[in-house]
Amino acid sequence: MSVALNIAEGMYSRGNNRGARYHSALGSARETLACLEAAESCGYVNATDVALVEQLKRVVGTLVKLVAA
Repeated sequence: MSVALNIAEGMYSRGNNRGARYHSALGSARETLACLEAAESCGYVNATDVALVEQLKRVVGTLVKLVAA
């Protein structure tokens, strides 16, 4: 949820605030990916949906580009 909210907030921000929101979204997306991996490792969930993980990795990649811009 945090990822989507920070992206939305960044879209309507200006200047340094925009980059800060995208940076927060990037951190949250990476945390989400780590949580999925940890939950799978600990056996809390069965195999994580590969499509979901790949989509999240694409979101991370896009956010990396936005933060660097």
